[in-house]
Amino acid sequence: MTTLDNFKIQIQEMMDIDYRSFIVALVSIETGETNKDKLHTLYDTYMDSDDVTLLNEFFNK
Repeated sequence: MTTLDNFKIQIQEMMDIDYRSFIVALVSIETGETNKDKLHTLYDTYMDSDDVTLLNEFFNK
């Protein structure tokens, strides 16, 4: 099993255990935001919006 496979398994497990915390942690890491209220608001907006994605459109090309 490759390192990539191991990372994918670990990420999937984290998502399965607590998806909200997983997404909030990613947003915090990528934006530098530490205010939990703001992060949870961003998560709620993400979940409520069909047109918001976590990955940049670059990856869809």
